[in-house]
Amino acid sequence: MTAPKLRAIDASGRALDDPTDTEVHDLFASLNARWMFAIVERLDREPANQFYFQIHLDYVGDQNPDADEEVDVDYDVEFRDGGPDEHYRARITGMYGFTGMDLVHKVFRAWRAEDPELRELLQWEPLNLDS
Repeated sequence: MTAPKLRAIDASGRALDDPTDTEVHDLFASLNARWMFAIVERLDREPANQFYFQIHLDYVGDQNPDADEEVDVDYDVEFRDGGPDEHYRARITGMYGFTGMDLVHKVFRAWRAEDPELRELLQWEPLNLDS
């Protein structure tokens, strides 16, 4: 058996090795107020922990995400492609409504395929966590 190339992990600790696009879509779509983020890491790159895609839910407005009602959610999306100078973030706002998750998944698929158009899909800004 070969070592996995990708590993997806959500905030609950659930991990999937070499997940399919459908499995990642389902993982992202299952995020909620309790489990608000997921990361897909490339395991076949060095240095370790420096190549990943991440999504984080951000509940916006004055609402109760635990209530049985539709809530407004923005998606913070990040990818890191090596060291700190290759770490980027973009925000997909509620203006996309239900299609926001579709856009997240489209961006993920571009990251997974190493498609150069990834950088054109959203308005990425450099993210420097060291400052």
